[in-house]
Amino acid sequence: MFWLDADPAFIHETHFTDRVVRCYRERPTTIGEMFTAVVAAHPSAEAVVDGDTRLSYGELDNRARKLASALAANGITAGDRIILNVDNGHQFPIAYMAAVFLGAIAVPVGIRQRAPELKFIYNNCEAAAVLFDQYTVGVQPLASATPTVKLRIICGESASVEEDVQVFEQLIDANEPLANIIIPAEDECVTLLYTSGTTGQPKGAMLTHLGLVHTTLHWVHRFRLTFGERTIVCVPISHVTGLAAQLLVMFATAGCTIMQRDFEVSNFLDLAEHEDLSYCIMVPAIYKLLLLRGDFTGRDFSSWRVGAFGGAPMPEATIHEMSARLPDLILANAYGATETSSPATIMPLAACRSVVDSIGTTVDCGEILIMDDTGQEVPYGETGEIWIAGPMVVPKYWKRPDADKDFVAGFWKSGDIGSIDEDGFVRIFDRKKDMINRGGYKIFCTEVENVISDYPGVDDVALVPVPCEVLGERVCACIYTQHDEGLNKDLSKGLTGFLKVRVADYKIPDYYHVQSELLPRNANGKIQKLVLRKLAATLFGSTEKYQ
Repeated sequence: MFWLDADPAFIHETHFTDRVVRCYRERPTTIGEMFTAVVAAHPSAEAVVDGDTRLSYGELDNRARKLASALAANGITAGDRIILNVDNGHQFPIAYMAAVFLGAIAVPVGIRQRAPELKFIYNNCEAAAVLFDQYTVGVQPLASATPTVKLRIICGESASVEEDVQVFEQLIDANEPLANIIIPAEDECVTLLYTSGTTGQPKGAMLTHLGLVHTTLHWVHRFRLTFGERTIVCVPISHVTGLAAQLLVMFATAGCTIMQRDFEVSNFLDLAEHEDLSYCIMVPAIYKLLLLRGDFTGRDFSSWRVGAFGGAPMPEATIHEMSARLPDLILANAYGATETSSPATIMPLAACRSVVDSIGTTVDCGEILIMDDTGQEVPYGETGEIWIAGPMVVPKYWKRPDADKDFVAGFWKSGDIGSIDEDGFVRIFDRKKDMINRGGYKIFCTEVENVISDYPGVDDVALVPVPCEVLGERVCACIYTQHDEGLNKDLSKGLTGFLKVRVADYKIPDYYHVQSELLPRNANGKIQKLVLRKLAATLFGSTEKYQ
């Protein structure tokens, strides 16, 4: 696997019509090329562990090709969108690679989304096929509400299966492996990941072969990963971190992806010990839970070398305590987004213990600028908006020209406020976007506020974060009503029940504050969320963060 060379070379190339980007000179051009090369070289290497199911690369390849044949027999062709609304499990990599082999576009969707959210995504991308499982069967939109879907497949068994739904394993068993796979151009979209937007409508980020290959190699080279790495995916594999930073990185190293469906501390530690975990990436909240609830006594975690984290700041106390428990484990910060196909910065291993307040330095093929509001670069050490460029940055959003204004001359405007010092270390201080980060799950306030506004008696609403030691932030809904008595009666039960069938569970507020006075607004009519943050922190948490 030539791309694992320790000393890569670089070349500037033109991609996406008019972007000049720095690229790895030696690289697989597509995800399919990378995967099939690994299968050819290491067919017996273990690829996936999912409970009692263990698949080698040869077996994974065979099943993916059989599913690809089944999809093709049902009219799915290159460029079609295939929804993967399934939990962490062996079915995901089989289905993902089946889509890749067909030249189709995989659309992973989290299992915590509800029917209205799914309906929007299915229709927006004009999905041709949908895979779901027993965890998501109950929230699937009606067939009549998603007219472009011509094939629905359930993974596993369920009493709720309708006559027009086919069964995943039966499709695989009934078909021969696809002989000839599609080889697309590397600038073509291979994965569509929906990310919530401040307008309330999710946006489909178009991840390309070029971007995902470079993302994979960024992780491999920065962390010096080698043949046969082993990772536990306890974050959603449908998110960019689980997909790109773990599954595809394992493909690149002929490594093994160990699936964990529902994170539980003792189960994670059992897997880490018995499956020889070597590398993983998790949100800081999970590391904190390992420290709070985990028993490390007498366990052997000597194989675990790299513990990456991102999605939220890691308290220094957590870093120091993890280092005390596992002195051979290097904790490395990273920062990125769906629009950057995962990381834009990764902490160099040599600096992990000495520079704990940074999110790392720019990835090998990336470029980061710190820009002021006029679009001018600011000096080292000064704050501004983080702009990101590179082959891993998506070319645009799916059918959202209104949102493509976030892309300027090849740079994506992140909306995050940060700085970069003379040594290249990037730091983040705040967010321009109205977003709450609950344990690594991004909650865009406008989206949830729009739904809450439909609840009877709610006259105005604003979501604000409340500091939380474990999750980083929890969610508080500040509500104004002219009918205070009626709305306050059993509010949390009524409004929570209302939200459960409309938004993902992590978007549901942890706290409600209802008042009969108007929510504070400035002279321009915008809600003064800083005032409400301080109020919510006083009522439900701590005011320290907002002093």
